[in-house]
Amino acid sequence: MPSPVLAPETVLTQVPLPNLTANASFFREFLAADPPCCAVGMVEVEGVECGLLALRPGKVIPAHITGKGFRLGHAVIGNDTFEVVHFAFEFYGFETYNVLLNPANPVVQAVLNKMVATGDYFFFALDSDRSATAFRSQIEESNLRGLKALMPRLRQSRTAEAQYQKALTAFEKNPEPEGMLLALVCQDNIAYLDLSTDRLDLTPSN
Repeated sequence: MPSPVLAPETVLTQVPLPNLTANASFFREFLAADPPCCAVGMVEVEGVECGLLALRPGKVIPAHITGKGFRLGHAVIGNDTFEVVHFAFEFYGFETYNVLLNPANPVVQAVLNKMVATGDYFFFALDSDRSATAFRSQIEESNLRGLKALMPRLRQSRTAEAQYQKALTAFEKNPEPEGMLLALVCQDNIAYLDLSTDRLDLTPSN
């Protein structure tokens, strides 16, 4: 499988959001991790579970920047023996953040499956002052279309940790698009996806 050049394709803007519920232990570990970092998880909105990708860039993204929204792109990088999922977030006039996920990781796989199945997903940008700005997907056929087409393969992924780390190293040397590569945290505990107990209510800023 060739390694496609990732071109951001979908513009996400802030919209009025209801209160969200997440796993409290997940957020405690996420906030304790060293930034810049990111994590995938689940949130509940109006009784429905949705996929979440949370970013901690390690610096405050000004309100006039987040107010414009950001451009989202995704691709699958790899060859015949492994695959890595790439997300890019371009905040206009500020910074581009890159995230690489190992689809063989059970937490990552569960979140990707939820995002593709529902078409409804959230992105959080947590600033250094621990305030959070939330973005919700526009539920459109084009969102995550490329990822959806490759999900049958991604569900069978056998990407080893060594292959994933090699992909991270190669990407960091030559990022495309150019920007900051965020470390993935909170990926080892499948219980963090359980929203039935240990619940944390969130009120995103809009």
